[in-house]
Amino acid sequence: MSQAAAPFGKLERTLAWRYLRAKREHGGASLISIISFIGIFFAVAALIITMSIMSGFRATLLDALLGGQPHIYGVVSSFTEEEADAIAKKIEALPDVLSARPYIEEYVLVAANGRKTGAAVRALRPEDLKTMPFLKDGGAAAIEAGFGEGKNGGNVIMMGSFLAAGRDGLGVRPGDKVEIVTVQANNTVVGATPRSKTYTVGDIFETGSVELDALYIFMPMDQAQVLFQSKDHYQMLDIRLKDPDKTHEAMKAISEATGNGLYIFDWKSQRAAYFNALKVERTMVRLLVMVIMGIATLNIIVGVVMLVKNKTRDIAILRTMGLGRGGVLRVFLMVGTVLGTLGAALGMLVGVLFVLNIGAVEAFINFFMDGQKVFDAETYGLSHLPAILDWGDVFSTGLYALLMSAGVSIIPAWWASRQDPVSALRFE
Repeated sequence: MSQAAAPFGKLERTLAWRYLRAKREHGGASLISIISFIGIFFAVAALIITMSIMSGFRATLLDALLGGQPHIYGVVSSFTEEEADAIAKKIEALPDVLSARPYIEEYVLVAANGRKTGAAVRALRPEDLKTMPFLKDGGAAAIEAGFGEGKNGGNVIMMGSFLAAGRDGLGVRPGDKVEIVTVQANNTVVGATPRSKTYTVGDIFETGSVELDALYIFMPMDQAQVLFQSKDHYQMLDIRLKDPDKTHEAMKAISEATGNGLYIFDWKSQRAAYFNALKVERTMVRLLVMVIMGIATLNIIVGVVMLVKNKTRDIAILRTMGLGRGGVLRVFLMVGTVLGTLGAALGMLVGVLFVLNIGAVEAFINFFMDGQKVFDAETYGLSHLPAILDWGDVFSTGLYALLMSAGVSIIPAWWASRQDPVSALRFE
């Protein structure tokens, strides 16, 4: 008595592979199957690329914004400099806090080379430059140029790259002079006149966000206290955390440490709507591409049905030779699943290679743009097209395509297994 073939054994795998390789005139996989393969390939690649770019956008924006902005803001304008320093030391002693540094921030008019624009001056102590993550040298270049040196902190400042030399910038470089005009007024015999002073650009910095790089000027604290008439006072505390997402817990600890005597708020209150919109957009794009992938896998049903129709006589012969209904079902289930798996695998490969070489891809596209950029930094607010490869997204996308392919293949495979061999041979 012959032994039944093992499920998904060599016989079934051989039949499935032979049907996949068979030419169309021999009853092999139809054009619909090829279209299904191509559709799954493009859908998987598109989903990986889209999710990676959107992850890159969020991470780059978060790094840029939180690199140039506090994680938690502490208002200390009502305290003296000595009192604010004491509060900062208490906050820095907390386990989740990296640093708490004072600063002053005022909006000004800045002019150079016949151009004028608005800017925000942020006053920092020279030793606090190292707390700015985007300053790779810890502000060494600016300090070497004289930042913080001289009477009342000196006259050397730092400027954001797009404010200094962007499309709408002032056209200045390190060593050039700029004039800063404040809203604070000097009382003279002819009335109140705006305060202004000329400064030397000591260094140019980049946060990674065009929005910030086109806005900020860094000035020594001592100089800003004179310019903005804030002697012996700071304005805010720039509180940095080990984990920027855990602001709620940190704010609770800060309130307890300071006896609820300090008004604080976090970056989320300033940017929450912005990042929530990114999150919703990312979710909706994921759902959209997954729907497209689902439509592509549905074509497998048509392809496998056509294959079953072409192989009706073969199915009948196999059934009379002892292959059970379960065996027939598994053969055509493997056909559909292999189509989806090959499409998903190629899509994953192309998607991963695209993301890993995103810079080269952007440069290649720009080459054919006749001097234009497909991703303009000043338009989109970032200095380059960001992409972060999330292997979790890659494998979940491939798994989804595999499950969808197997799921839709069950329908035609079940129909093939229900074919009556006697009727099939009679009409064939």
